[in-house]
Amino acid sequence: MGTPNFKADQRASSAENAVRDKVVVVTGASSGLGLETAKQLARQGAEVAMIARDQTRGERARSQVVDVATGKPPVLMLSDLSVQSEVRRVAQEVTNRYDQIDILVNNAGSAFPSRETTADGLERTWATNHLAPFLLTDLLLPALVAAPAGRVVNVTSEIYSRRLDLGNLQGERKYTYFGAYRISKLGNVLFTAELARRIEGTGVTAVAVSPGAARTNFGGGGPSGFMGLVTGAMKRTPVFKPADRAAEGIVWAATAPEPEGTSGALYMRRKRLALKGAAKDPVLAATVWSISEQQTGIDPARSTVAVVSADNHGSRR
Repeated sequence: MGTPNFKADQRASSAENAVRDKVVVVTGASSGLGLETAKQLARQGAEVAMIARDQTRGERARSQVVDVATGKPPVLMLSDLSVQSEVRRVAQEVTNRYDQIDILVNNAGSAFPSRETTADGLERTWATNHLAPFLLTDLLLPALVAAPAGRVVNVTSEIYSRRLDLGNLQGERKYTYFGAYRISKLGNVLFTAELARRIEGTGVTAVAVSPGAARTNFGGGGPSGFMGLVTGAMKRTPVFKPADRAAEGIVWAATAPEPEGTSGALYMRRKRLALKGAAKDPVLAATVWSISEQQTGIDPARSTVAVVSADNHGSRR
C-alpha cells in the first residue's frame, strides 16, 4: 500500500479553493484553449463568464462547461472582439452583471492567411489579438480593482516577435501569416508589462502566459503552401500538447499565488521566461500603449487605467 501524498493533496485542495465562488471572464471560450480553460476553472468552483463569437458553438461549449461545473453555472456572452463596438457592448454586459471580477483571461485570438481589415479599418490580427484585450481590460479594470485580488491573464506565445517595426505594425508594407501573429503576440507581452507598471499598487496583478504549442483549430486553415503543410505535420507531433494539457498553464497563471509578486512577467508551463528583444524595451512598451489608445479611441487622461492609477496614488498620499 502506498503512502498518502498529503502535500500533493493540500496543493490540489488549495488550487481548487483559489477560485471557488470567484467570477472569471474568459474570452474565446467556445473551443480550444479557451474552452478547456473555462472547463478547468468551472470544475474548481469558479463562476465563468464565457465570451464567444458564435452562438451555436458558444452554446455547445457552455453545455460542456455546465457538465463539469461545481459552482454557479457558466454564463455565455456573445461578441466579435475584432470589432470595437462589440468589445464595448460585451464589457457593458459583463459589468451590468458583475460588480467585481476576480480574473480576466484574455485568450481570444486568431491569425489570417491574407491581410484583412475590420469594420474599424484595422488589420484583423492586430485588432483581435492585441487591441481587443487592450480595450476590454481598460473597460473591465474597475471591476477587477473592486475584487480582493484581481488578476489579468493575457494569453500570448513564446514565439512573439523579437523586433517591432512601428511603420509596419499592421502589415501596411509587408504582411505574412506568422509575421502578423508574432507582432500581435509581442503586443500582448508589451501591454502586460506596461499595464503592470501603470496599475502598480492597485491590488491587480497582470501576467502574460504562453500555453506552448497546442493541438487546436486556432487560426482556421492556417498558412497556405509549404508552410501550411509544415504546420499541419507539426501539429501531429508530441511537441504540440492536447488542448486540455496546454490550458493547465493558463489556469495556473490565473490561480496560483506565485504570479502575485511578479506582475508584468511572462510565464510558460509554470516557469517565468526572460523577456527577449523588443519585449525588454520599456520605452517601446509605452509607445505601443499610446498607439493602442489612439487606435481604440481611448482618451489617455480619462481612461480607466489612468483614473484607477490616479485614485491609487492619491489614496497613498
